[in-house]
Amino acid sequence: MIHTQPRMKSSRPTIESLRQAWGRDVARERDMATIALYEEFVAGRSQSVDEQTWQDLGMDQVFAAIDRTTSMPGRQMLYARMRREEVDPVTLSERARQYAAFRQDAKSREEIQLQLSRLDQPGAQFLGPFLVGRSPVVPPLSWIFYILGAIPLACLIGMLWIKALFLAVILAVLVNTVVYLTYGQKIARYFAGFAQIDVMLGVAAALSKSADPHQLPELRILRKETPARKRVQRGMGWLVIDRTSMPELMQGAFLYLNMFFLLDVVVFLRSRRALEEERGPLGRIFESIGALDVAIAVASFLESQAVCCIPTFAEDHSLRVVDLIHPSIPGAVPNSVQLEGRSAAIAGPNMAGKTTFIRAVGINLLLGQTLNFCLAREAVFPRAKVRSSIRREDDLAEGESYFFTEIKRVLEFVNSSPDARFVFLLDEIFRGTNTQERIACSVAVLGHLARSQTVLVTTHDAELQELLKARFDMFHFSDQVVAEKYGFDYRIRPGPAHSRNAIKLLALSGYPASIVSEALAVADRLKPTSG
Repeated sequence: MIHTQPRMKSSRPTIESLRQAWGRDVARERDMATIALYEEFVAGRSQSVDEQTWQDLGMDQVFAAIDRTTSMPGRQMLYARMRREEVDPVTLSERARQYAAFRQDAKSREEIQLQLSRLDQPGAQFLGPFLVGRSPVVPPLSWIFYILGAIPLACLIGMLWIKALFLAVILAVLVNTVVYLTYGQKIARYFAGFAQIDVMLGVAAALSKSADPHQLPELRILRKETPARKRVQRGMGWLVIDRTSMPELMQGAFLYLNMFFLLDVVVFLRSRRALEEERGPLGRIFESIGALDVAIAVASFLESQAVCCIPTFAEDHSLRVVDLIHPSIPGAVPNSVQLEGRSAAIAGPNMAGKTTFIRAVGINLLLGQTLNFCLAREAVFPRAKVRSSIRREDDLAEGESYFFTEIKRVLEFVNSSPDARFVFLLDEIFRGTNTQERIACSVAVLGHLARSQTVLVTTHDAELQELLKARFDMFHFSDQVVAEKYGFDYRIRPGPAHSRNAIKLLALSGYPASIVSEALAVADRLKPTSG
């Protein structure tokens, strides 16, 4: 059996195609499980965005909106970066500096992208996990494989004098065929990674020779690791050859070479040793290549945005955003809000924009702390971790109700360390129970959380707005009834919600006048009184 690396169908980018794509989203199929492979291997060291918050905020869609990468290492590094909140301001500042540099310098970014495109081939997704994960397992007494591979050659030479060694050749080939079809199959899954390592090292060699007008630390690392790169290239062997480009006759010859001399097994063992000795430098080479791709991709994304800024992080609970937008909603309406050490309760009807707004706040806070940009004219955030309870569903597999699932999640917020700083996003809290108990539980829990953390909560309950005013500023989104038409402008406004457009919608939809008048009368009786 010949282990080959499948050839990519599409052609590599050209300078002209890169120019045409600059600042524009290019449609691409994304296998998120594959893209997440690298992050899964490094998550134990540095993951800080929990899975529910990631899903609540729709961060896979945000990733797709930002992703303009040219290589698979770039995509994997972008995903990993977006999952890790960076606390070092120097690192964040360097990221912003690179975005600005690549937005201005078309020549440098295009030269780098042409090299990066070589790593957009099948098998490149295994590079990161291969380099940062465990080394391939080697069986005990693996040195015997070297002897088994050498025996047929020695017997063939010996036949020049002793013809009877022909039988030893046959026996040795039979043994080696069994070894190749057993152990050889176990190591076959690593072959794609080996092949792509050679491509990666070639890309690193080319990039290390690039001009560096912007003093990029990634290019400096690639130059520094040149001796290690050369050692690995010398240690790699036949496994890194792209055999799909060979004639079928030559591919067949490799099959017989393996059956006779265990070439793949021997070279695998030799290459594994070389990789293990240089695991640190190889990991740095991979991350440097990926980081360059990330910087260019984010620069391209920012080039396509009407507004963006570098956020400011306050050491208190201040939160201020001006013309903030959601990054993965085309034509998103900008909104502004300011909180000075207080939390926010946001009311409004369904589909008016309140949930989208708290998502936009959470997304931009994450982007600010991971990639160091926000889609807003101005953004001031507390230096805090984001935690959310938005997209809630009954957990049928665990037999848990909608309400109980939410209770467990919110309890995590309540039990969070008082020494840590959080921004909690809650959508229609405790909506899985009756009105009276929902309001009672909400006031108690939200009051507790807001004593030490920043909370943004959406609600339909007018009573809740009144009861929270000691620690919460009130905001609302409105529905609009204009010229007998119902709709939304998706603008946040200060103050509590007082709209009765839901009842107006009954009338516009053709409900009998008796039902509409009864609804108005009941609403008057239920209206909360102040004082």
